[in-house]
Amino acid sequence: MISCLALVLAMQSGQALHVSDLAPLNDPTRPVTQITTTSFTLQYYTTAVCETKVEIRGGEIPRVAFGHAWEQKTSVVTDQSSKSALHRITISHLEPGKRYFYRVWDPAADATDKEKRWGAGGGFGREYAVSTEAPKGYKTIIHLPVKVLLMPNVINIESAYVDPEYNTPLPPKITPEQLQHIKDEFAVSSRFFWVNSGMRLWVDYQFFVDDRWQRWGPEPPKAEEFYKNWPVCRSYAGVDYQGPGGGDFTVLDTKNPTKTNKDPVAEERPFSGQVEMAWPRKWNPVAKRWDFYNSGGGTYGVDSFPDGISGRSQFLGGGDTAWLATHEFHHDLESHGEFSLSNREDDRIVFDHPAPRKRVVKGDGSVDETTWTTNGRHGEHWDVMSYWDRTLTDAQWLRMYFGYTTVTKDADEDGVPDDDPRLPLDEKRFGSNPHRAETDGLMGDLAKAMLSIWAPGPLQPSWIKPPYQGVIPDPTKIDQDGDGIPDALDPDPLIPNPPLIPDIHPVIDGDTSEWKDVPVAGSMAKGELKLTFKQGHDEAGYYGFYEIHGPWAHIDATFDGEGLGVYSGVGVLGFSTLNSAIPRAGAGPTGVLVETRPAFAGAPGLRIKAQRLADGLAIEFRMPNRGESPWYWTGGGREIGVSINVFDNQNRGYSLYEPYHPFYCRMVEPHGKEPLPGGAPPELTEGIELKPGDKALKFDAGWALDGDSLKYKEGTEPAVYVDGLAAHDFDLMVDIEAKSDAILAGFTKATKKMTAAEGYVGFVGGYSNTASRLRIFGNEQGDSSSGLTPGRHHVQLSRRQGDLWLMVDGKPVVWAADPNPRAVLDRLAILGGYGGDQVIHSVRYRLIADK
Repeated sequence: MISCLALVLAMQSGQALHVSDLAPLNDPTRPVTQITTTSFTLQYYTTAVCETKVEIRGGEIPRVAFGHAWEQKTSVVTDQSSKSALHRITISHLEPGKRYFYRVWDPAADATDKEKRWGAGGGFGREYAVSTEAPKGYKTIIHLPVKVLLMPNVINIESAYVDPEYNTPLPPKITPEQLQHIKDEFAVSSRFFWVNSGMRLWVDYQFFVDDRWQRWGPEPPKAEEFYKNWPVCRSYAGVDYQGPGGGDFTVLDTKNPTKTNKDPVAEERPFSGQVEMAWPRKWNPVAKRWDFYNSGGGTYGVDSFPDGISGRSQFLGGGDTAWLATHEFHHDLESHGEFSLSNREDDRIVFDHPAPRKRVVKGDGSVDETTWTTNGRHGEHWDVMSYWDRTLTDAQWLRMYFGYTTVTKDADEDGVPDDDPRLPLDEKRFGSNPHRAETDGLMGDLAKAMLSIWAPGPLQPSWIKPPYQGVIPDPTKIDQDGDGIPDALDPDPLIPNPPLIPDIHPVIDGDTSEWKDVPVAGSMAKGELKLTFKQGHDEAGYYGFYEIHGPWAHIDATFDGEGLGVYSGVGVLGFSTLNSAIPRAGAGPTGVLVETRPAFAGAPGLRIKAQRLADGLAIEFRMPNRGESPWYWTGGGREIGVSINVFDNQNRGYSLYEPYHPFYCRMVEPHGKEPLPGGAPPELTEGIELKPGDKALKFDAGWALDGDSLKYKEGTEPAVYVDGLAAHDFDLMVDIEAKSDAILAGFTKATKKMTAAEGYVGFVGGYSNTASRLRIFGNEQGDSSSGLTPGRHHVQLSRRQGDLWLMVDGKPVVWAADPNPRAVLDRLAILGGYGGDQVIHSVRYRLIADK
């Protein structure tokens, strides 16, 4: 039952269910519809009706590989029973665990130059590949060797002479331990690809080290003897930094790694991927140390493989090497997919710079299109690649045209190799039972491994990165997080906190007491850093609470308000909370405990407050429902995904959950009457006061001056008003007597007739003096049973940063979120009628300038 539910969950998520080689691999909507141990089935269309004919050959090297004489050992499989434009054919009698190359017959097609370059000719289309499943007790995998050139001892010599008054020490040579540290970062990358491909893709980084002293830039004339005659680093592009990867691209000849080379290389077993990583260092005269250059990364795809040039990635040594290696080689892998798969939207390796589909016709007639979506229900960085790589089926991975096909022992046929030290992970290192497909007795070992995305941590330089932070599942446990829900049934099997957002009503004042009974939504304790996160919601907004201890510098939070993924462009907000006690460049004393800076769409209308604790801070915040925010909801059921990372004062980062993987939670339905939120404005005592008879205070027929007051006489909703305004936030207060229906309102220029069904309206004592509400563009919100008592009252309507308030004698009675806080009002009014017998003694208003 649980296995079936795991299958359902995988299908609902849109991600492929990865399996072993125990049964045929079926992929019915793509060109290779089925793969077995001894066959594969094709479906394809031809340009015109013709016979079904496929050229097939076994082997490891593509026919387009540079410097290789193509082995003419082919056979042609023909189905002459009928002719068609839609063809289906099974190629059988093949060997298990082997790669086969094929071309389909399409004599009427006029091959493009690109198709010819990749093997089309003689009536056959371009060449593709398929690997068969392994024999019983084994698993077929794709071995993708990547040559990696490390150049650790690269120095900007000129920087040593920037400060003539300081005797700059000579740079230390990179140690074997430092070199191994970077190799370990590549191992993290390899394991990430391995697990997230369902243990089908083995990215095998093979290292070539050029540890000579090399210079980054020119040799200054006054250079001391130590620096004399160093060769210039092959990655140096003639400038100190050439984006995006920092340096130049060359071609690594593995037989001569120290040679600067840009020519094609013929290799006995061709590499289709390369990473070039120089580690230039520059003297930092302020910190008095040799610092690594940081960089982004750059990649050229595998397009030039037929010319003897592999796909190439390049970046420098000061960044997050595990991330750069993974992200940049993934770009190369996307190119591998372009030439291995059919390269249509559902048959590709997805670009790891996410964007939703769009089509925008511009004013000049041009069209800005993103036709293939690269956005899904995922977070940033590591989570992007994990999500999309998991959408590839096993059959798609086995159609890889590059690298090499191999098999590995998998005795229990659970999809996890038994004991193969070559590979990034196996049963021995994972801790699962190689003789039992479900070590915990309920969930398959491969599915168990794939509970985690295997990301090491937030992005940060490798040289300061804490130990691996990602969650490693325990294959012997039925319930990873100990919340009482078996992993196969748990929507968040690695998070013990309930995926629910309770209905609460805190005041944003930094007070911790309101949060003491709210369930924890996430907690982390790493070294000296300790972070607890709680969350809640009501009609006023979404609330968050941090309790943070230790030397923290900033907390970065991203919120997916529609559950569509953080790159959907819909309802995605984010902000960093900065510790004001940590010095930052260009920042002076602020007098506050925390500051914020935006991310994604920022957090419009954010309210945040911090309070000191004995050894930390309590921080609470609210992002409004409606108002300035793009978020909007009524009641419960809204889904919010949150990802939180915290960085210490050394810029080391830690994740509250799996790195960048959002924790999606749903709002609990509210119960009972919601209290008014905090933050009501005070009673208006300033501004412009108008007495009846003042020329600025206009009134419709139906009102009449009576001494020093205005009395309602007759008519339907006659107005007493001030016009010619341009009001955003405002206060409007009336000193009024009435039996019922003290009605205050604001109207936009588009409103022709001022009525209680238009604009922003607040009424006290409506419905025969039984209710007080706000009516915004005809939609009633908020509810209070308060009415009017005999005598004079101060009734006030206020608009503040997305909030609307109705107040009586200085006390708030009704609140609502402003559905359009950008609306400009040109009139403020008091309406009469409804049997209220209203008497107005004075009107006071104030316009509040935009901040």
